[in-house]
Amino acid sequence: MADEWSIVQSLITAATGLGGVCLGGYMTTRREDKRELRRVEKESGYLAILVVAHLDRLANKCLHVSLDDGTREGRPAALDGETYEPTIETPTFDPLALSVDWKVLPQGLMYGILNLPYRIEQLDNHIVGSWEFDDEPKFTESFWARRFGYAELGLAISDLAKQLRKHAGLPIDEPADGEWSRDACMQEQMDEITEARKARDDRCLAKHAVEIATA
Repeated sequence: MADEWSIVQSLITAATGLGGVCLGGYMTTRREDKRELRRVEKESGYLAILVVAHLDRLANKCLHVSLDDGTREGRPAALDGETYEPTIETPTFDPLALSVDWKVLPQGLMYGILNLPYRIEQLDNHIVGSWEFDDEPKFTESFWARRFGYAELGLAISDLAKQLRKHAGLPIDEPADGEWSRDACMQEQMDEITEARKARDDRCLAKHAVEIATA
């Protein structure tokens, strides 16, 4: 009987010790999780404040490109006074140059921001291709492609900035009714270019129909 009681006591002692180890490990994990959560929250806040500022500047530069129609003071911008040429340089963006921990962001948001240099590169390549085959001296299609593409990109960048603000709990500034809006201005450029392209295509179709009818 004494031996059995001794075994029971040993089991109780072992169980108590094991329970203490488990509880200690659980409490340690809880503390580490809380520290990691505080670190992520702090890093997310710093990242959002810094990166939002860069995204807003980038969106502003996109707006300026979307307004560039190749003229200066209403006249063709080139020195010959006849040729239209860009007056605003296209923007660049290097997110990896920023000293932040990108891994604290949700995967989709992180990808959207880190993919911006590639999107700019692809857009510039498209514009260059358009420029090579466009008609001088106005280069109408090239300027449409450039302005529309950067307006569209600027709106995407603005949306990323809003998502980042929301993720970090930062205020999202929205212009009041009647106030100037950067995003609305870029959307207007896209709408105007879409209408201009449609009007051109309609004229071409009408001209082609007349040529067929009179052939």
